Amino acid sequence: MSIAITEQPNYAAYSIEELEDVLENIDKQAFPERYQAAKNELAAKQATLPPESDTDSAHQDEHFTRPKWSELHPITRISNGAFFVLIGAMFVSAFTDFIVIDAWLDNSNWAIALLTVVYIAFYYFTIFVDKRHAQYLTKDLRGKMTVVGMPLLAFFLCFSFIDKALPYTLHLASGKQETELKFAYEKGSGSKHCRHSLLLKESDTLSDGRLCLNQSEHKRLPNKGWVYVKGYESNFGFDIEGYRFR
Repeated sequence: MSIAITEQPNYAAYSIEELEDVLENIDKQAFPERYQAAKNELAAKQATLPPESDTDSAHQDEHFTRPKWSELHPITRISNGAFFVLIGAMFVSAFTDFIVIDAWLDNSNWAIALLTVVYIAFYYFTIFVDKRHAQYLTKDLRGKMTVVGMPLLAFFLCFSFIDKALPYTLHLASGKQETELKFAYEKGSGSKHCRHSLLLKESDTLSDGRLCLNQSEHKRLPNKGWVYVKGYESNFGFDIEGYRFR
């Protein structure tokens, strides 16, 4: 009668991948000693692996942190600066009582379209040129959505810049005279920055405008009427300084 003796596998000759495969498929109940031997050998081999280089980790992580202004490509700085200017134009539109002349608005569509196309082309060019900036922008879903949605955002920013901020800036820099104009008005719906507004109707030379009143004054006025508005008029528009109803 002969007894079959099964030799213990030489796990020292196995690779890490082979040992992991053994541990996944071995019958631990039937071969507990082999399982433990393979497990010990895998732990020993993994312990001999060189640790991940801190330099490599830092190099990899730097792509996902916001680059400093000094680290940006010059073209990226110009693009970001232009974006801040366009954002500032939105605040000018929201917080100034300025009425643009009709002639400006009648001829501004081509300028809005041109500025939008130029800015978008420049924006995507910076992503192509400045790789680190591009990696930071696209590191998460929000950044990717910003990159995709930038054309629409740029259109609204350029619209605000061309139709309100630019003529207002030119108005401040040009010669102007103090005057008082008569406008037809009607009560408008409130907004976050102007809860009780009067909508000033378009005149022969000026576009529509808006007056912000206090609640009591707004309440006692009829829904429609006339208002005398004081301010400074130039070739670019009319900057409101005050008003009276009689």
